[in-house]
Amino acid sequence: MPALRMVVVAGPRIDPASLPHHEGLEVRAYVHELYRHLAACDLAVVQGGLTTCMELTANRRPFLYFPLRHHFEQNFHVRRRLERYGAGRRMDFDLATTETIAEAIAEEIGGKVRYRPVERDGARRAATLIAELV
Repeated sequence: MPALRMVVVAGPRIDPASLPHHEGLEVRAYVHELYRHLAACDLAVVQGGLTTCMELTANRRPFLYFPLRHHFEQNFHVRRRLERYGAGRRMDFDLATTETIAEAIAEEIGGKVRYRPVERDGARRAATLIAELV
């Protein structure tokens, strides 16, 4: 996809200089207000953390996620939550090849998502439950 622009956010534990650099690929250590980029992206390829995946789900953005092997929360809790919303495409890093990732990107990018809406009234619901106890 020649017009594809990719931004890799290395995060606090990975030195951006240690990652490969290619034409059309921006590698950054940090992106201020990353949630805004996630809300506007055509597709995200992410590790599989709950916050990032739920930001993408709430904003109805297509994404591929690669849970860390042996990471209980990402492989069970996050996975089941995303399955309930019908969100994201789970991938296995150990089995993925550049070809399978490229195929998944081509299949998902620009596609219409059909995620269940994310509830946005958690504070009100919590206050109601607490009020009943007081």
